Amino acid sequence: MHSFNYLVPALFWNATVQQVQNLGNISTGSTQLLGQVIKGRLYSEPGFEPSFSADFLYGEDYVTADPGTDGIARPDLIGVVAPDNGDTPFIMQVSGIQVGTPVLDEITGTNTSTGNAVPYGATYSVWVPTFRGGGAKYTNLQNSIFVASETVSDSPVPGQFYVGMKISKVFCTNTSVVIGEEYP
Repeated sequence: MHSFNYLVPALFWNATVQQVQNLGNISTGSTQLLGQVIKGRLYSEPGFEPSFSADFLYGEDYVTADPGTDGIARPDLIGVVAPDNGDTPFIMQVSGIQVGTPVLDEITGTNTSTGNAVPYGATYSVWVPTFRGGGAKYTNLQNSIFVASETVSDSPVPGQFYVGMKISKVFCTNTSVVIGEEYP
């Protein structure tokens, strides 16, 4: 028996984002970037509670790109989620780590349609969504830990691209293992 956590599919988020803008260097030597979300949708996966669909509004992703050539980016996305049923909106904030690739940079940073796509898992891109606010129906979102993987593809509209995230809820494995029993 293992005592590691496990993941259960929970949510799917997709968005149309404007070409990433370089806002300049910051005091750490990193580069500050901005990806403005034009529009987006958040859906619960079948069987996940709460069951809902919603618009993602007013979103901005302030990405910090590490100095050097390692291609590490640290997203900091925040936006308002407005449920389709008229419930009280809530906040979705996402942080994480993304390893850039030439194809990813071409999709997100150019003003031309390239026809390229980066599938789920093609690069190390792990995101951590958190949720705040909303009606009582969405308490499960606030009181849970989520992780997500990402896909990015070009849009036929120059200066825009698509992002999709598969978001999983983290669950603990119930075991009888206690400290000191993991290793011989």
